[in-house]
Amino acid sequence: MKRKFLGIDIGGTNIRGKIISEEGNTLGERKTLSDARMGISRLMENLAGLIEGFAGEGISAIGIGIPGTVDRASGTLVQAPNIANTRNFPFTEILSEKIGSATPVFIENDASCAALGEYRAGAGRGSNSIVMITLGTGFGGGIILDGRLWSGENGFAGEVGHMTINPSGPLCACGARGCIETYVSQVAIKRIVSEHAELSEKLAGTEESALPESLAELAREKDQAAISVWNGFGANLGVGISILVNILDVKTVVVGGGLSGAWELFIGKTLEEAERRCLGGMQRGLQVKRAALGDDAGVLGACYVAETGLGESC
Repeated sequence: MKRKFLGIDIGGTNIRGKIISEEGNTLGERKTLSDARMGISRLMENLAGLIEGFAGEGISAIGIGIPGTVDRASGTLVQAPNIANTRNFPFTEILSEKIGSATPVFIENDASCAALGEYRAGAGRGSNSIVMITLGTGFGGGIILDGRLWSGENGFAGEVGHMTINPSGPLCACGARGCIETYVSQVAIKRIVSEHAELSEKLAGTEESALPESLAELAREKDQAAISVWNGFGANLGVGISILVNILDVKTVVVGGGLSGAWELFIGKTLEEAERRCLGGMQRGLQVKRAALGDDAGVLGACYVAETGLGESC
């Protein structure tokens, strides 16, 4: 009997689930609210309800992508800043109890899931190694080296948002200063706009979640202040990419996440800065690609986490 894998992507608003076959064909999908801001207990109830909706499908394994730091081996959610009461939470143990099933459950950071999705079925397809960068509220990432998700010695590899690009820069949520996340993210855009009197006035009353798109529209209308913000955003992204390329010697960098919607406003400066800073031969053949799968990257990647958890390669 052929195996089926259930992948689940947990977001701040929704939980998405998708079943794929061994051949990679989609067999079914569902979505429900996550209520993540109400805490881990509510989220787990909603997650269990979504999984129960797939009952009778003969699922071989479940992979779950979640925004936070995870201990893959123990199935522990070490921390998730945007979900209350999650420090060292025994995620897979509690979930298995709730769904009353012996189906294996594997968890992974959501950005790493997105990297797996793009590597297997998106912009990274055909590459041996890639770095995936997700531009959203923060600056996330995942690393695939020689066909395998790179987890690091402690299992926490991929926290690319906390590369320091200016030691005396803005304070980051992690407690350090000048992390790239403070320059290239939705949080960064909010800070930069608030510090710019002209833009603050033009964008007054704009909801935080809509701020990047509103700023992008201003730039498309040739507003010079907005154009300058996106130029700086792109240049700092290029700095981050050059650091990753110089360390890992990868040829493919995939950029996704909600802020990639402003691609044409920042990518020129990104490529200019990355090419200027990449050492010697590392810049030859470097490809910075826009992610191809959109919201499907994370949920497909979670399917592949389920598959790899059973011993398959990426």
